Amino acid sequence: MITIYSLVLTTLTFGAMFSVLTLSLNLQYARGGMINFGLVAYFAAGAYAYAIFTQEPPSGLDQYWFGFDMPWYIGFIAAGFASLLFALITGWPTLRLRGEYLALTTFAFAEVFHSVLLNERRIGNGSVGLANVERPDPMNLGLNEAVGYALAAVALMLITAWLFNRLLKSPFGRAIDAVHDDETAAQAVGKDDTRIRLQVFIISAIPIGFAGALYAMITTLVAPALFTAEITFFIWIALALGGEKTILGAILGTMALVLFQEIVGAIPFETVRVAQIAASAEEIVTGILFITVLRLRPWEKVSKGQSA
Repeated sequence: MITIYSLVLTTLTFGAMFSVLTLSLNLQYARGGMINFGLVAYFAAGAYAYAIFTQEPPSGLDQYWFGFDMPWYIGFIAAGFASLLFALITGWPTLRLRGEYLALTTFAFAEVFHSVLLNERRIGNGSVGLANVERPDPMNLGLNEAVGYALAAVALMLITAWLFNRLLKSPFGRAIDAVHDDETAAQAVGKDDTRIRLQVFIISAIPIGFAGALYAMITTLVAPALFTAEITFFIWIALALGGEKTILGAILGTMALVLFQEIVGAIPFETVRVAQIAASAEEIVTGILFITVLRLRPWEKVSKGQSA
């Protein structure tokens, strides 16, 4: 039976880690006006880059070609750079699109990337993935493993939130809002809307790559089955629960959703069939909750009250 202590630690670890993705989506969508349905691809790019840079060279039955056996901090930096590079490659040809066209294109890029990881064994062993991923040992700092990674996830979340908050309060942040609110007026005063959107796309992708590296450290495994479109939709639901254009809301929405899933997952079931029914019920309840929040839109009432 799972204890309250382990439940809190797990929720804090994964809630903080996925909050980084929600904060990035908040910057892209709520502030930049870009509908990105390919978030999981940048997450996977960071995780795979970290694994490849820290993994030992292939031997025996390994089918991957590259393993650089570098320290974890080099892999962590490589994860952010890989996510940045993938955002540049996918953002440059797609950000001229708007609305559902951008959403479908980013989703297509993510599915193509997932298919490549699944079928191209020379990158990451195909569907098997890369196991026993190298990671730092929190015991070196006198910390329990679970506590150490929970603190690492919280630190990454807080740094991301602080940097995004500073960014949005800067002149560049006001330029982002100007392009989002009235693209024609922004262009009239000399703002390059396409360039600003691409910059937002790239900046927000970097912490997603770092979160992917942290995910690889925690699970010690990267495989295509761990990076499906379900993660993207999870982040969208979390953003809707917490409310758009609010950093605190993005964090709280993600934490609440992770806590709900952890509580359901901690319930002991007598048979596999009952567990399958519970898993289906979890998805149904999450969907109903998502629809309810979208229907009520409490954050809009708050913003209207403040503006009044």
